[in-house]
Amino acid sequence: MHAVARVPLNGEADVLGALAAHVEACRRDLKAHPRPPLYAAGVRYSNRDPEERWQTPSETHARRAGDCEDLASWRCAELRNAGEDCRVIVKRSRPGVLHAVVERQNGSIEDPSRRLGRAVGALVACS
Repeated sequence: MHAVARVPLNGEADVLGALAAHVEACRRDLKAHPRPPLYAAGVRYSNRDPEERWQTPSETHARRAGDCEDLASWRCAELRNAGEDCRVIVKRSRPGVLHAVVERQNGSIEDPSRRLGRAVGALVACS
């Protein structure tokens, strides 16, 4: 079942809450439809999603591409499924532009988008 919801995100708390829910949806998707680990799955970073639709790992794997929140949520979901506490957070790339990354249990920041093809220093519009 696929559901599409358009939810206004009116601040950082709304964005982080929506991302937390997306990570949980990704965890359920990975349990129901096992995939290779993100970095071995053959997917790449792409910001070519004009609808800005948040994808599950199954959808990202089928498209072979995802943007920052798709990749960060997949990575965080697989880490949580393996027992590591982590979360998806957003960093401001420039005014009005957010970029999703994974904050690991030890406090380090992991950027799946950069590892999967986003150019260093590239400005991306992710929400």
